[in-house]
Amino acid sequence: MTLQPKELGIKSSDEWMVSNELKELDAAESELVEKEKHLTMLTNESFSKMKEVSKINRDLQNRIKSLQELSASLNRKNDELKMANKELERKTILNDQVSLELKEKLERVTQKEKELSMQRDFLTRRLDETTQDLVKAEKFAIIGELSARLAHDLRNPLSVIKNTMDVMSAKQNMKIEERLQHIARFKRAVQRMSHQIDDVLDFVKKTEMMLHQVSLRSIIDSAINVILIPPNVKIFLPSNDVSIMCDSRKLEAVFSNVILNAIQAINDNGEVKIRVMDIGTHVKIEFEDTGSGISVTAMQKIFDPLFTTKQTGTGLGLSICKNIVEQHGGTITVKSPPTIFTITLPKNM
Repeated sequence: MTLQPKELGIKSSDEWMVSNELKELDAAESELVEKEKHLTMLTNESFSKMKEVSKINRDLQNRIKSLQELSASLNRKNDELKMANKELERKTILNDQVSLELKEKLERVTQKEKELSMQRDFLTRRLDETTQDLVKAEKFAIIGELSARLAHDLRNPLSVIKNTMDVMSAKQNMKIEERLQHIARFKRAVQRMSHQIDDVLDFVKKTEMMLHQVSLRSIIDSAINVILIPPNVKIFLPSNDVSIMCDSRKLEAVFSNVILNAIQAINDNGEVKIRVMDIGTHVKIEFEDTGSGISVTAMQKIFDPLFTTKQTGTGLGLSICKNIVEQHGGTITVKSPPTIFTITLPKNM
């Protein structure tokens, strides 16, 4: 008996082919599954990438929008800057015009100042000339009044001298005591005349100052030594001393005049206090008396020439004192009550 290939377990060619195809189909199916998985993975990755790209795209759009807004803002700013630049150019032109006008006005003002300066100098010269003329006229008026007053004041001591001489001539055998009384009366009249004439000369003439370093206390002592101090008058001298540059002879005349006025103000009975104060570059000298004081009206005129509250005198004493103090670059003032004359002088002229 002859066995067939199928019965012998041998596959036919068709079955072999089918088997191979099935194997290939399984392999293809597996490959497809793998590719599907791979495709799914790629799809998922692509989707993820698309999300990222979409997000990036949105970010880019937002940035583009921001850049567009920034660009628009910059354009607006640029337009504003252009307008500001045009305005600045306009103002620059206007400022140039104003500067030119100001320059022209400044030149006119400068020219006007020069003209005014010339006019001021001319007016100053005219004022000085007029002032000098007025001073001269005032001096002439004062001298005229002074001459009349001097003639009147000299008449009394001249009458005393004449009468004394007549009496002494009439009495040849006059007793020595009576003769000494007449001589004393004669001397007082001469001294009074000499004092009045000296006041007039001191007021009229201006002498140069002889400056030297000197102690104020020594000048005060010299001024007191030339004054006859009444027994009931007590003078308190300063305890300190200051040395200054001055004309001691002229200051001595000032101090003696002020001290004599103080003695007369207290009616030869009272106190006169003299103080010296060092105030840096200057020195202050005060003369205080215990008199009844000076009236407000008299204080306003006390340094004027020819003003006096005394029955006798030229009224030139304090005016001369004021001139001498001012020659030294100082000041003299008075306040009352109590009456205090204050003289302030620089230590070095």
